Amino acid sequence: MKVHLVTLGCPKNLVDSEATLSLLRRGGCESESDPASADVLVVNACSFLDSAWQETVEETRRLARFKHGSKRLVLMGCLPKHRGEDLESSLPWVDHFLPTGAHARLPEMVAAWQASTPLVRTVPRGGESRFAAFEDRELLTPAHTAYVKVAEGCNRKCTFCAIPLIRGRQESRAADSIVREVDGLVARGVREVTLLAQDIVSYRDPTGTRFHELIARIAATGVAWIRVFYVHPAGLDVEYVARIFESPQVCRYLEMPVQHASTRLLSSMQRSYTREHVEGLIGGIRDAFPDVVIRSEMIVGFPGETEDEFEAMKDFVRDFAFDSLGVFPYSPEPGTKAASFDGAVPAALIADRATELAAIQEAASFAARARFRNRVLRVLVDRATGDRAGPRFAGRFYGQALEIDGEVYVSGDACVGDFVDARVGGTDVFDLYARVVPDRRGSVTSPSPD
Repeated sequence: MKVHLVTLGCPKNLVDSEATLSLLRRGGCESESDPASADVLVVNACSFLDSAWQETVEETRRLARFKHGSKRLVLMGCLPKHRGEDLESSLPWVDHFLPTGAHARLPEMVAAWQASTPLVRTVPRGGESRFAAFEDRELLTPAHTAYVKVAEGCNRKCTFCAIPLIRGRQESRAADSIVREVDGLVARGVREVTLLAQDIVSYRDPTGTRFHELIARIAATGVAWIRVFYVHPAGLDVEYVARIFESPQVCRYLEMPVQHASTRLLSSMQRSYTREHVEGLIGGIRDAFPDVVIRSEMIVGFPGETEDEFEAMKDFVRDFAFDSLGVFPYSPEPGTKAASFDGAVPAALIADRATELAAIQEAASFAARARFRNRVLRVLVDRATGDRAGPRFAGRFYGQALEIDGEVYVSGDACVGDFVDARVGGTDVFDLYARVVPDRRGSVTSPSPD
């Protein structure tokens, strides 16, 4: 049986898709890139924001055009039960629904179809592990880099966020399982692992292993780079960041969503920290680690946001000059507390504010990239560009995450999947342009910036 799988949303969904394909292959299925030739069509859904859910709906509608005969269409992953919708009636072209964490049941469903055994349309998760097949899954990323999910769900109660409703309370993977996975990835040639969790510093496995202890064990596998996603600012201090950065393989890169600069609105968001805490935290991290790259996110137009509070946010972004910043116009997500708050900001004003803040960040990002001019950086080469006249390769230095933060375009001798040391000659808002330093190809494994 042939399976065509489409992944939408974040890297956490991609890991689930990788595990799903591995389980299906073990059950005798083949992966099929052409939906017209597949027997089973699967969409791994995202419903974090309404726009993401609409993309999911449109993708299932598109794939439904390929249905004929006994072909099945399955929607799995982040199903929006928090929206109060009747999915079975609102998406009649979908044959079966499989909620997040239930990917291990898909091979069982395939076997039932082959045996003509009836199945309910919405298949429950059952007792299977949310982390089934994670240790030895096949990769959908380039062969030298991989995402490693260390926990699922979230215990925070942010009033704007639907993730706890979609993915449930946080469940941390056993540290032994994670280390075995990274050991296997290193043996397969993976040079970089990106550790994923919604609130990664809250990681604690059933034996009591904390996140910094997990990182030390992962570093002992010999993997060259370790990247961390996502660090919640609440309760975080410089001392704990130093513990995270203690292993030399850990990239001096923090993905730390701040969300706003108004203490009043942070309280309304239930973020459990103040502007003063964030200012002290960012300043302290930069004092301790001058080479650190910090990426953050801001929500514009949260209910009750005043003009003065938006101006304060603009000043905050100017003053703290994040290396990168995701600007998100607020949208009320059904089931979240904030969706019922008074003081809604008009949609047109939200859009204007988002555009204005993005323009301020663009200048900050340009300056942040410019500080690397004339520096020699270690670059992990991701791909050949095919450009004979210009840079022949594209990769990333420690301050760039895959498909998020731009690239380093490299001229000179290099191989995809290897590290090169390259001197930066030019920069723009997102990217850097560099030339390989002769006789310094691929010899160093530390993510040190120099």
